[in-house]
Amino acid sequence: MSESFKTSYFNYLPNEMLIKILSNIDTFTLLSFCDVYQCDYFLQDRTVIRKIDLCKKYQLEDITQISNKIALEYVRTLNINGLYWIQAAKLRNIITSMVNLEVLSAIQTNLSLVDADTEVYSKIKIRKLGVSLNSSGRIIYRKLPTVETLYISIKVTNLFTPIGLMFIFPQLRKLWVDVEELSGREIVEYHVHDQSKSKLVCRINAPIAFFSVDHSWLTTYYNIKRPLQPYMICCEKFSDNQLSESGFQVESKLGSWQVLDEFCGPKPYGPKDARRLFLNEYTLDTIFFEELNFYQSAPFCNTRCREAVEDILKSPCCTRLKKLCVMMCLLFNKNASMFVDIEDPDSFSRKRICIEKPVSTHPAENIFKNFLRLEHLELYVCHKIVHHSAIHGYSLISLFEHLVTLIVEVPISVDGSFLIQVLQKCQNLQRLKVFSVTQNEKLNFNVHNAIASANSLKDFRYENHRMQLDKLIKNLCLIKSKKLERFVLICKEMDKFSATLLKQFLKMNPQLVFLYFLIYSCTEKSRRTIQAILNTYEKEHPSKVFIVSKGDEIGRPSCPRVGYSIPDVHFREMIKSVSNVANPNVLDEFEFF
Repeated sequence: MSESFKTSYFNYLPNEMLIKILSNIDTFTLLSFCDVYQCDYFLQDRTVIRKIDLCKKYQLEDITQISNKIALEYVRTLNINGLYWIQAAKLRNIITSMVNLEVLSAIQTNLSLVDADTEVYSKIKIRKLGVSLNSSGRIIYRKLPTVETLYISIKVTNLFTPIGLMFIFPQLRKLWVDVEELSGREIVEYHVHDQSKSKLVCRINAPIAFFSVDHSWLTTYYNIKRPLQPYMICCEKFSDNQLSESGFQVESKLGSWQVLDEFCGPKPYGPKDARRLFLNEYTLDTIFFEELNFYQSAPFCNTRCREAVEDILKSPCCTRLKKLCVMMCLLFNKNASMFVDIEDPDSFSRKRICIEKPVSTHPAENIFKNFLRLEHLELYVCHKIVHHSAIHGYSLISLFEHLVTLIVEVPISVDGSFLIQVLQKCQNLQRLKVFSVTQNEKLNFNVHNAIASANSLKDFRYENHRMQLDKLIKNLCLIKSKKLERFVLICKEMDKFSATLLKQFLKMNPQLVFLYFLIYSCTEKSRRTIQAILNTYEKEHPSKVFIVSKGDEIGRPSCPRVGYSIPDVHFREMIKSVSNVANPNVLDEFEFF
């Protein structure tokens, strides 16, 4: 025990309370705490280290460094999601030492169901397992009889046959499967009809028609397909008492929900709230939503739908809203372009169109004030609404001072000046994604001015037609707190590039883990020059991935270097255009599945 620990307030806490605190923090923070205060004896306490959580800890260089400090025989839960840079052999070695391990979450890592992996799993009584499969590696059908809950991510469904899955996991009760490319839905339909299953979640990120499973052993409480999201089905085997109290038709005193039902659009809430509503634990009038997604296709953009969405967001059920996805039409100001009568001295009258009528407050302000504790906002362009009518609504984003994530698509008529105020007021903003529909030079200017205030920024993605890379990087260097971990830049044309400035940026941000430049018109010589600079700094840490591409397709997962691909955790969270509202993130949600 160090002298600093003896003089700190930790030393005055009861030992039971201190152990309780340490058992609820992530493992990387725990290791840092014990290292600073020289109190490694806490790492031998079975209560403190029952759960090891290293999910997306990019600072971790090698997982073997924890095996010498932590009493691995006491570990019951291991979460290593997103540790893509650590070799499978090292992961298997540390898992072998955890003889009492019950929960293993190794999603988007080098572990899967190949022979060497299943051999390790079979020696431990794992009840809950999460892994990602790919086309490489031969799957060995070795029985894992203790696994009751499983998550698998499959590139194509023909990698796994339903019979093979049942052979490997004969005691499987709960299954969550993510499919990237659908070659057949037999794996889903088979398990829907399997009477031994108690819960099934299937997410299909491929074109597919709706299919109903209500006639099966399981009961479907969530069957939704939204734009910008994969098709998702949630089924569960409920008891007779639960089904007797369930409501297949959710009703509300608020007529706005009926309007949305008339247009047969997808429900805006996620599977968690859908389950509570289905079991009549709450009604649409008594529930407090945490996530609502109102991203709709063009037919749903009309006056009735917009007014219905406004009424829902102003209702008491949204006062605790944490995540919201809406389209620009919500910021529509019908008073922004009204006919204004002007009489002249000669008794002639005329009408001038598109004159802004000054108003004291924007109509959307009263809506946003209903959920000022919002932490995640996604705002997309609606092409059915005149842009100028929603221009002043973008400045209202700064009302949400507790924002952690902001994803905004900017139309040509918006210059992006609202970002300056947003980044100054929202000091907790950690993830920022800005997309431009077309070339927007003023947006470039305002992004450059705003980004220096982003002191909490960890993830930043910016997309525009033409960019001045030098100015953007120069202003990124002005951020005082160096927390930026992932940086993605996508453009058609690049005006200017300075190797010296790029080197300065990389040197000032050693914590940077993922950097991806996609520049369409970039010459091969320029690409090689930039990549050579990136390669020098990429070698500093095994988790670093620095890539520059002049690919033909935005978001293409393959990068120019042969035999190498962008890690799934970065591709899904930073490059792929997917709405994260009412769309569970398996890296965070599998623990509670």
